[in-house]
Amino acid sequence: MKQKIFCVGNAHLDPAWMWKWQEGSAEAKATIRSALDRMKEFPEFKFACSSASVYEWIEEFDPDMFEEIRQRVAEGRFVIVGGWYVQPDCNIPSGEGFARQSLYSQRYFYEKFGKTAKVGYNVDSFGHNGMLPQILKKSGMDYYIFMRPMQHEKAMDSNAFRWISPDGSEVLAYRLTGFYNYKFSNSVILTKELEYVSSKAPTDLDCVPFFYGVGNHGGGPTIRHIQLLLEHAKKHPETEIIFSDVSDFFVCMQEQKDYVIPEHRDDLQHHASGCYAAYSPIKTLVRKGETSLLAAEVYSMMNNALLGKKYPTEKFAEGWKNINFLHFHDIMGGCCIKDAYPDSEALGGESLGIAVKAINNAVQTISWAVDTSDRKKGIPVIVFNPHPFPIDTVLKIGKQITSVHDEEGKELTFQYVYSQTHLCYRRCDSLFRVKVPAFGYATYYLDRDHTPGFIDNYAAEVGRMRYALDHLISSKGDASISGNTIEDNFFKVEFDSKTGYIVSLFDRKNNRELLNKKGTEKKCRCRLRKQEALFASVCGAVPTVIDESAHDTWSHGKNYFDKVVGYFKNAKLERLEKGPLRTAIRVTSTYNKSTLQQIFRLQNDGVLHVEVKLDWHEKQKLLKLAFPLDLTGTTSLYEMPFGVIERPTNGEEECGHMWIATLGKEGGVAMLNDSKYSFSVKDNVMSLTAIRSPFYADHGAPFISPESELTDQGITEFGYGITLYEGNASTVKKAKLFNTAPTFVMENNHNGTLKTTYSGLICDADNIIVSAIKRSEDGKGVVLRAYETDGKETTATIGGGILPTPLTATFKPYSVDTYFLADGAKEWKYVLMTEMEA
Repeated sequence: MKQKIFCVGNAHLDPAWMWKWQEGSAEAKATIRSALDRMKEFPEFKFACSSASVYEWIEEFDPDMFEEIRQRVAEGRFVIVGGWYVQPDCNIPSGEGFARQSLYSQRYFYEKFGKTAKVGYNVDSFGHNGMLPQILKKSGMDYYIFMRPMQHEKAMDSNAFRWISPDGSEVLAYRLTGFYNYKFSNSVILTKELEYVSSKAPTDLDCVPFFYGVGNHGGGPTIRHIQLLLEHAKKHPETEIIFSDVSDFFVCMQEQKDYVIPEHRDDLQHHASGCYAAYSPIKTLVRKGETSLLAAEVYSMMNNALLGKKYPTEKFAEGWKNINFLHFHDIMGGCCIKDAYPDSEALGGESLGIAVKAINNAVQTISWAVDTSDRKKGIPVIVFNPHPFPIDTVLKIGKQITSVHDEEGKELTFQYVYSQTHLCYRRCDSLFRVKVPAFGYATYYLDRDHTPGFIDNYAAEVGRMRYALDHLISSKGDASISGNTIEDNFFKVEFDSKTGYIVSLFDRKNNRELLNKKGTEKKCRCRLRKQEALFASVCGAVPTVIDESAHDTWSHGKNYFDKVVGYFKNAKLERLEKGPLRTAIRVTSTYNKSTLQQIFRLQNDGVLHVEVKLDWHEKQKLLKLAFPLDLTGTTSLYEMPFGVIERPTNGEEECGHMWIATLGKEGGVAMLNDSKYSFSVKDNVMSLTAIRSPFYADHGAPFISPESELTDQGITEFGYGITLYEGNASTVKKAKLFNTAPTFVMENNHNGTLKTTYSGLICDADNIIVSAIKRSEDGKGVVLRAYETDGKETTATIGGGILPTPLTATFKPYSVDTYFLADGAKEWKYVLMTEMEA
């Protein structure tokens, strides 16, 4: 049988990497111009181009060239692939981040060219999460082409396979062999490369893809490339050279009825595990951008539903496209040169600006329309919940209050805490507990006798301040502190006074110690270094320093970070807060020239909150925060986009999102975070990777220039939390609240048309999480997207004031589904993530 070689002309174009994105946009012009010129010279030639951002650049820079692209797309020679804004990191973006890649890009392709991409295309991305088949399929793509991880990184029986996600969705996938841009210069090299690619194809498959062209910094196929392929076709009639659309290859594979395509039901890892943690600022920015835009959409929908205010569709699209651009695998993966980041981060800053403005516009508009005219109740504070579930949490306001009441007039407990304004206003901030409906708001009232600001009578103010400070560390209530211990109704946490490590993390609910204490009694019989390591091995929140001088920025070929060289110690412990609502202790420790500050807080919500400020000055070292748990027979769970994946506890570095968990025969413990993506679990030891400090863009260089700079030097701030694992749905909700706090407006008394409480959403199934609620991109209706968390088929009804009519739908295990309700309609319609017909 004659072998068919599908030759895919392409130019792998990194918009940013060893250059700024502005240079990448310039190279896009030259690359596309070259491809269009080759089409004039060679009627056989076809060119595959991914990334809607590239098309947008050309449309902006050169409308005439863009019209030429339109013509070639219509001919089937300029081939749209990918369906996304960039070729993103395929592990780190959130589920909604991936959905927006599809939404804005596929709709753009359809608007401009009358067609969408059918082939998912991420040839250089560093691994691929296990929910991608579902995301691709529900974005209108049936096929997937990729290259990493390669065979030596992930051994597979076949490079061609049916890739199936946990919900059962599948795409036909193929792993490229060798390279995504073969750059042969003569017929001998071409023949060798074709023979190599053919040798790696499945034995029973008579078709194989061959990707060629100059890449990374753009370029594409040259005249010489095309001439050599045409010459090879004449010299080797035993093979059929086909200038191809990528999908042609997949269709050929499907048509071979004798070939049984194997299944793959897992993610595709590992390549460049160091990228899960490299360069913290971009990861923090993307997480904040994603969560802020989602909150802005919710509040804008509330504003639209309650008051008919216009939903800012175009602004949100611009904000999301900026974040989608930052998802690009080299930007998101932290492996660009230093100069590439400031301008990239400016795009993320623009997205945050769009989000915070939209949030403020919405909540201020709504709060001004709430009827707060009853002055007897006090000064109103209206608290907004951006989550699809009710919340019960502690709120901090910048006022030193004397009392607070809920809507029913019940007086609530409050607590004073430190205020950043104390040097000017000489006052405290205040805490009180709030309960707010899903996608809704609630109103609380402050006593009018509170002090609004600066007091001229300094002596009187000093006395009042001393009284307030006494209340910061009062023993009243359920949250308390004693010596080196903090406790609430859920946990009792004890710290070692010398190291600052947690020596006891006691679960009061189940009356058991969560830390593994075995071996503590042996520490005195060990030498000093072994004693230190042994003590650290039975304590929690241990700042463990790991040498990674043998790792490059990507950590190519090295998926374990376990060469421990020391620990932060010489701790200073300080009491910060003690009261009926929250208790806190600050632990400051050092390692060499680096300083770590961790503020541990308990607030009766079942989470040990940890606020981290790290001043890092280490060279090619990594910091983990380790928790040895009293669990046996362990396995681990990692949140991934719209889902969760179970992994072995072998210590390998893995990517997770807002939470991971370690489970054993005795129960489970989860770790939450607000901006981290890199973790490991070795047997019973669960660790969060806080920071790495490789050199910028070190691709395994044999020597380091004296001018080379280290990443992540200086101040890094983030938060993490420890909680009991009580199921996926419960943990997802805790993690979402941990990442996005409620918003509040301190109002005055005025008339209004709205009630003082509002419930925007009600869902009758705990395991169904609404991930997005928005106006459709065409402005003709409402879009709702939700996913199932626990792996069980569920029929759920989702209703509430934010929805014109309730939705009742059946969700398959781990499915994520999108629905559209046209304005004035009574029935919801299932649609793709692109908001187009399925």
